Amino acid sequence: MRIREKLEIRAAELYINSLSGIERLIHGVTLNPLSRDLWREPYKHHSRMRESRPIHYSLALRAYWVTRFDWVQEILRDKRFGADVRQYKKRTDRITRNMDEERLHNFNNPSMLDLDPPDHTRLRRLVSQGFLHKYVQSLEPRIRQIVRECLQTSDNEPIIDVVDVLAKPLPAIVIAEMMGLPASDHAQFQAWSEDLIDGTSTNDTAKLERSLEASRNLVDYFRRIVANKRENGGDDLVTRMIAAEEAGDSLTETELYNTCLLLLVAGHETTTRLIGNGLYLLLLAPDQMALLRDDASRIPDAVEEMLRYEPPVQATRRFATEDLEFHGTQFKRGDLLFLSIAGANRDPRVNEKPDSFDITREGTKQISFGYGIHLCLGASLARLEARVAFEELLGHYPDLALVDDQPRWGDNAFFRGLETLNVSTVKRNQMSATDG
Repeated sequence: MRIREKLEIRAAELYINSLSGIERLIHGVTLNPLSRDLWREPYKHHSRMRESRPIHYSLALRAYWVTRFDWVQEILRDKRFGADVRQYKKRTDRITRNMDEERLHNFNNPSMLDLDPPDHTRLRRLVSQGFLHKYVQSLEPRIRQIVRECLQTSDNEPIIDVVDVLAKPLPAIVIAEMMGLPASDHAQFQAWSEDLIDGTSTNDTAKLERSLEASRNLVDYFRRIVANKRENGGDDLVTRMIAAEEAGDSLTETELYNTCLLLLVAGHETTTRLIGNGLYLLLLAPDQMALLRDDASRIPDAVEEMLRYEPPVQATRRFATEDLEFHGTQFKRGDLLFLSIAGANRDPRVNEKPDSFDITREGTKQISFGYGIHLCLGASLARLEARVAFEELLGHYPDLALVDDQPRWGDNAFFRGLETLNVSTVKRNQMSATDG
């Protein structure tokens, strides 16, 4: 990274921190994505803003934060708000003014996550064929086998890091097999994926450099994968996308690479956090874990409560596509809005006693997989992986206990997950041997 870019990042950090301080003095609330306090305890900040200023203009970010559940839902289904920043020339010019050719190319060719109809509709329709409910549910035996194999790698270990042993490898292996990627590549693209995510919501120049390099490596990787599958074919999601492209769909080569990259990263990063965060919550609430041990049919409801209480994705963004009024706030075309999933999920208007983790909660409402046309394609797959993971974890180990009272959370304001989760274990056959 050039010295000029590093200086600009440092200047932006100082600017955001100073304006966030001014916001706090004026309004009593702020959401500064560079704040360590926000990384450590995000929900008190989101909730404080929701109750005092549910639509808050951030001087630091030049953007609005929206934290009420019903209003976030409204925006996510309202056609007056879009995901594609390229539609707004002034904002685009400011973002791209110092980009090199490679980064500009990436900016001008976003994934479907940052697209609006009709391009979003076209790409989603193409990819959704690989995530049909019936097909996803058919993966359960293979997912269960992967979970058992992951857990067996740490047999006879009195302490394991569940993030490293299970939460990371399981979803990475599943999405890789769906895409027809070689097993020998799993560790490498998992590392690239982590570096890519680490480059968001950070002022760390080293992380930014690794993120850019990871993006470059992943695109190059998929160029090779796509070239191989064009020649040799296969029965997988990537081959089906190639076939659709060759059948006349307007999928470009860059769109194909970017869609592969999105599926690989999104296909396992969220689920990794869901499993790690969810087990941590159960370890903090042994009475709740006991309920699941007594009745595994409660696990799907427990997963919904985990998603609500500790959402892996804390916020998403939208832009006003026109001048408009929304619940008393005037927006101009191109205005940026951050939609707080963390705040919405803990809105007492829709979830009673929202700051309590309760797997027996009835009618849990959460938007951790998004809402509207951008609802996560992999939501049913993530739920299935999490359910099987907890069934097998609780069945494999009759006792689990935290080793670290305060495990380390990642330093990212938009992606919430534990870096490690060390637990002590007692495997069921070890207990039997001891009893004998």
